[in-house]
Amino acid sequence: MKMKMMAAAAALVACVPGAALAQDFDGARIEARIGYETPTVSGDDLGDEDVYKIGSAVSYGGEIGFDLKAGEKVVVGPYATYEFSSVELCDGPDCLRVEGNLGAGARIGYAVAANTQIYAKVGYANITLEADTSFGNASESKGGVQGALGAAFNFGPRAYGMIEFNYADYGELYGINFQRRHVAAGVGFRF
Repeated sequence: MKMKMMAAAAALVACVPGAALAQDFDGARIEARIGYETPTVSGDDLGDEDVYKIGSAVSYGGEIGFDLKAGEKVVVGPYATYEFSSVELCDGPDCLRVEGNLGAGARIGYAVAANTQIYAKVGYANITLEADTSFGNASESKGGVQGALGAAFNFGPRAYGMIEFNYADYGELYGINFQRRHVAAGVGFRF
């Protein structure tokens, strides 16, 4: 009986560090992401105040970041994201494509449960557009600001899943305002 109690106590002690690690949301991280995006345009040069979709399509890419503890339940740190896009709008032989989206900035997270964190991001965003017409092709990049709200869920001491909603405003390009609405999900790994 004494031996069984000692074995149970040893098993309990062995599990405690793993449980503590599962609550950590700090350190270097890398994640793979897949999403659904809707770039939009608006502006006086379009003839009215309406917002028009360039298209809606799948995006995919990744993010790297580093989160530092700033309190018992709070982490802060930088991030950088790049996502390829499959958005395309064509009228006959003339097409406008979104090639990719770059984002970088700061993130703050708050642990709402042992394995769940909510977070907010703010930073710089850059979109690359490519136009193919009968007159030739051209590519243009435009920078702006982005913000995001999301949640991360630890699967263990290092692996996690996430879901995120974000919005970017790229400002005006040739008299037209560009924005991007995006939802993404992914899996990541902390080091």
